[in-house]
Amino acid sequence: MRYFAILFGLLLLCECGHGFPDAPRMDQGETVATVRAYLDTLEHEGFSGTVLVEFQGKVVISQGYGYSDVQNRRKNSARTIFDIGSITKQFTAAAIMKLEMQGKVSTEDRLPKYFKNVPPDKSEITIHQLLRHSSGLRSNLGGDYEKITEATFVDSLMRSPLRFPPGTAFSYSNIGYSLLGMIVEKVSGMPYEKFLYQNLWHPAGMEQTGYKRPDFDDALIATGYRNDDRAWGKPTEKQWDADGPFWHLKGNGGILSTVEDFFRWNQALLTDRVLSEAAKAKMYHPMLRKGEDSTAYYAYGWDVRKTPRNTTSYWHNGSNGIFYADFYRLVDEHTTVIILTNKSNGFQRAGGEIVRSLFFPTYTPVVPIADNERNRSFTDNVIETTIQQGPEAGANQLAKATKGQRLLEDRVNRKGYELLQDGKAKQAVSVFWINVQAFPESANTYDSLGEAYLAAGDTTLSIENYRRSLALDPENQNAAEVLQRLHGK
Repeated sequence: MRYFAILFGLLLLCECGHGFPDAPRMDQGETVATVRAYLDTLEHEGFSGTVLVEFQGKVVISQGYGYSDVQNRRKNSARTIFDIGSITKQFTAAAIMKLEMQGKVSTEDRLPKYFKNVPPDKSEITIHQLLRHSSGLRSNLGGDYEKITEATFVDSLMRSPLRFPPGTAFSYSNIGYSLLGMIVEKVSGMPYEKFLYQNLWHPAGMEQTGYKRPDFDDALIATGYRNDDRAWGKPTEKQWDADGPFWHLKGNGGILSTVEDFFRWNQALLTDRVLSEAAKAKMYHPMLRKGEDSTAYYAYGWDVRKTPRNTTSYWHNGSNGIFYADFYRLVDEHTTVIILTNKSNGFQRAGGEIVRSLFFPTYTPVVPIADNERNRSFTDNVIETTIQQGPEAGANQLAKATKGQRLLEDRVNRKGYELLQDGKAKQAVSVFWINVQAFPESANTYDSLGEAYLAAGDTTLSIENYRRSLALDPENQNAAEVLQRLHGK
């Protein structure tokens, strides 16, 4: 759950445009075969989880990969239960929409209506701002499984400083969604999970979703594994309160579900079984801040953006660093991609790669390199050498890789952006340049290098690298927009 804020920024750039308007189409069977082959390759590389793909209105894949329990050799399947992380937020948002439909809340309500002793700096925060992560509240107050009472949680939140005046900017806040969960309980008079079940999950036919309510079959709950293959355990084995997790997690993450139930949720949202058309329209297309980009924004529990095909993508992901979940809905194109994993070891881009493969048939999906200790150590060594001795020394270190040693593209990319944020553009250029040497077929490496050159003041090389990125991935809207802006100068 707490890792979503990082992943959100990365994935927003590289996964949410999914093809061109006039891209040629393969036969559906051939397209699905390509995706199946890709998933088989991912499993061979260490991917562990379950994938459901609906393409052009038909479920074409619903299959498990890897193990839900390695020790007992229990395979993942479509019935395996996973922690869905921050995708929980869309259920909290839908619960608020349901209460508004019932006339019990308004998204314009302010915190003092529901909480006592709200300090002046937080007295103008609205439900709308909590839903859109524009409240200014920090992201977290403590660990996911840290014991805390509701009163202590609220008191700590009210005393914490805001990151910015409410409504003026975006900053991902888990605690904001915990407050929304509390509002659901206060207004409905029900425990959070019970309200969601009665008003959302049961009408949608979702009987394997919740914290504790379904009385899950323990054999179906996936064991989470660290990148070094050590067992992390099951979410239900962690320290929880009597009715689910404590408020560090409740309302913003940690719900358990299956790909089958997720697809039922997808189907229910296409009807009025759960929410009215007006409520869904507001959930997906809320009022934006002045000057905000209307083609890509965070709505109420969903990332919403236009694709290059002039269709709309609704997306969210979630992670606690062990489990990872991805949920793509391309409603206009009757396509859905759901990925739930119990080992978040470098395969977070798989959902975006699958979507690209469905809509851009000549695209070759990227097979991630496993994020294990050997590759992390090698990558950190190359990065440090590059920073301390320069890009040529880093390239020499890269060339010394032994069998089984691979550079982790995302790890290098993250370090490059850390350097950019610290104002070290020249070092960032060197680090991103190493990524280009290791991954010359990756559009994302050129995109990042182009951004670093721009920050360093070298417009010519910035344009050159953005052009290379766009040539490799014509659906890269970021590169296209930056090039258009640069050429307009």
